[in-house]
Amino acid sequence: MARIQNPLLFSKHFGVDEKELANAGLIDPFLNVDTQLFIDPLLLAKSANPIIAGDAYKHFRSHFSNFIRLLSISQAEGDAAWRGARKLLDLSEPAQTGLGYGGSSRSGSSRPTEVREVIMRTAKEIIDLGANDPEMVALMGFFEENVGPDTISDFTTRVIIESLAAITSHFCTSHAISTSKSSINSAYDVPYFKGSPVLLVPKDIVRDLPLANDWSDIEKAAMQNQAIRDRVNQYLAGIATPTIAQRKMALRNAALASSKEFEHFLGSVKEHVDNYDPNVDALAYYKIREILRSDLASFKQAIVPDIRKGPEQLKELVQATIDQFKHHIEKGNLWEELWDGDKPKKERAAQLIYFAIADCFCKANNVDVSPEANMGGGPVDFKFSDGYSARVLVEMKRSSGTVKHGYEKQLEIYKDASRTNYGIFVVMDFGDLGGKLKEIQTIRQRRLSAGEQASEIIVIDARKKASASKRG
Repeated sequence: MARIQNPLLFSKHFGVDEKELANAGLIDPFLNVDTQLFIDPLLLAKSANPIIAGDAYKHFRSHFSNFIRLLSISQAEGDAAWRGARKLLDLSEPAQTGLGYGGSSRSGSSRPTEVREVIMRTAKEIIDLGANDPEMVALMGFFEENVGPDTISDFTTRVIIESLAAITSHFCTSHAISTSKSSINSAYDVPYFKGSPVLLVPKDIVRDLPLANDWSDIEKAAMQNQAIRDRVNQYLAGIATPTIAQRKMALRNAALASSKEFEHFLGSVKEHVDNYDPNVDALAYYKIREILRSDLASFKQAIVPDIRKGPEQLKELVQATIDQFKHHIEKGNLWEELWDGDKPKKERAAQLIYFAIADCFCKANNVDVSPEANMGGGPVDFKFSDGYSARVLVEMKRSSGTVKHGYEKQLEIYKDASRTNYGIFVVMDFGDLGGKLKEIQTIRQRRLSAGEQASEIIVIDARKKASASKRG
């Protein structure tokens, strides 16, 4: 499981005001962990950055026009044209942008060969219909389950890397940030961190989710086409409640029925795709950066548990970090960061905000322990450890989620894997907790009565509140 400790921001390491990055429309990336944002090639033409909307977009279309031309003349998999197209589809992970599903390491890795072949076969199928728009490669996450946003982001980055290097070099030169000759075969000098080149990415070309998992608007638009709607309905006939996978397969079949249907589908995607909005900040990526850059004095406490005395004191320390998180949500205005209008944000938003607060708490109080969080694509859990024997795990669940399973099973699995009996289960109550709290309290009491270890339960009231001034 990929994990992160001591996150380090580009702005802090290179001594530049984060506002300068914001003014330039650039992400302030972590240097030692990837952020789950992904470059979407369909956003290149929409970018406010002239280098991206101009050079990068033109190069992307030119590159994949050649890719499509080679596939169109290929007579069989493995022939010369097929091999030529294969060389143009570089799925190796660039380690320079700080984006993707990585964790404590940002080192690149290679995609399985089969994923590349799957993309090529699907592209060939589309080409054989008569479609030739090079931006079709952005849709592979719709049509193939094993093609994720990181794959699309990575091959896009490889193609536009010279433009990203130009943007990075220009920013660093104007802000007196040291750069060196790039090892990425670029004409531009770029900054380095621990021997690896760093590239800055414009905010308006990244998304937080795979299009294929966030597609309701696109599906709705595509269904406005009578031919696509009829084919989808025909495929789903007899299925009372089709799953997302079944709906995706139906739309795939409909979209690939002819070049006209495919072009309509691609047009719908282009029309509705949008970048990750920093103002909404659905996953709190910008909020955690703000917290990590804040004055540590606000996190100091008069009395801090002495973790050298053992795991019980470490658990008290962890509870203190949760109490501070709870205070800012229930008594302050941090709850606002957990809502998008009248809808709670995704579970990860609360989890990552807690991680940032806990990290600052430990640094502010000179505690020689850092929270460790897995930052992969799955659930987020937290581990605090001091030495080999003292470990405390924290699992956080939203009230609408699988609260009972999280407490009864999931946290216990994590505890077993980490060889610790100390766990804290945090429930973020958005007003729909219902009887779930009583269920897990009953499980806890049953375990205690049987003489077993039972994880603590903490409930945080994350419901919308009046402003602090109105609460008096």
